[in-house]
Amino acid sequence: MPHSSGGGSHGGGSHGGSHHSSHSHGGSGRSSRHVRSTYFPDARRYVYYDHHRPVYVYADYDITEKRSPLRFLMLLFYLPFILFTFSMFAEAYHHPHKLPQNYDYKIVVEDKANVLGNTAELRNSLVAFYNRTGISPAVITVENSDWQGNYSDLENYAYDLYVNHFADESHWLIVYSTPDGYSSSDGFEDWYWEGMQGNDTDDVLTESVTNSFNDELQKNLTARTRYTVSSAISTSFDDLTPTVMKSKVNWTMLFTSIAILAFVCLHACLMIGINPKARKYAKAKPCSDAAQEKACEYCGYTYVVDTCTECPHCGAPIPPEDQPGARFT
Repeated sequence: MPHSSGGGSHGGGSHGGSHHSSHSHGGSGRSSRHVRSTYFPDARRYVYYDHHRPVYVYADYDITEKRSPLRFLMLLFYLPFILFTFSMFAEAYHHPHKLPQNYDYKIVVEDKANVLGNTAELRNSLVAFYNRTGISPAVITVENSDWQGNYSDLENYAYDLYVNHFADESHWLIVYSTPDGYSSSDGFEDWYWEGMQGNDTDDVLTESVTNSFNDELQKNLTARTRYTVSSAISTSFDDLTPTVMKSKVNWTMLFTSIAILAFVCLHACLMIGINPKARKYAKAKPCSDAAQEKACEYCGYTYVVDTCTECPHCGAPIPPEDQPGARFT
């Protein structure tokens, strides 16, 4: 069904249409497994080798233990959040598509209030907009008495005008309303205007597009020393037409989706226990705080006494007295 694209009045300024948006938020979690470079209560000391040098860490769990691959089933919990962020990525980049000519696209200009005068310039502007977008624009002027006694506002009246004039969802109707029998010598003119767009136009007439058009048309209609009603509308379309089909990036949505995805991935890594040093930890050996270091007789690199039977660097055997348990035999 058609819906408002926004409107305005002489005394009230412009307003937006009936677009909508959504948002989401998530929680946070923390891990109970700790690895540090200094001692803390209930921690055990381990040594592993990095770039041929021993590295000592303290952990409150066995860092050499392989964790069950079943923990990756927890990723199913995060899948909806990941899919949601990908949908946000898709929405952040918008490339409008021209509407197909599968409807009665005749451009309508009805000056019931007799305020437009010569409409040649206006029609040219509407035709140019149609050729660029495939959306058929229409302009209808009415008098305030046509709707003020029977409708709560011009938006409801514009809706009825749309459905009574068009059997499709591909038109963009601009309704302009003026006081009955108004003359420019009467002083303040209590005029109103309202846009009504079909659902099929939403891909092109997005909220940002219609808001920009609304502001421009409101400004032009207010500047009566520069514009007539007809030229105010045609100028607003002329300003919109060159850029309306350009691809656009919603940077706020893009950065928001990146932040959400980063948070979800970090949270998943913490909950599942993914550690970038897991491979190094898998080769770690428990050692005491009093452990000694010695140089390998073959390669010269350092190993820790009482933790291995062969050099962790070159694989050569180490002296029996430096092997695990040798000092107790």
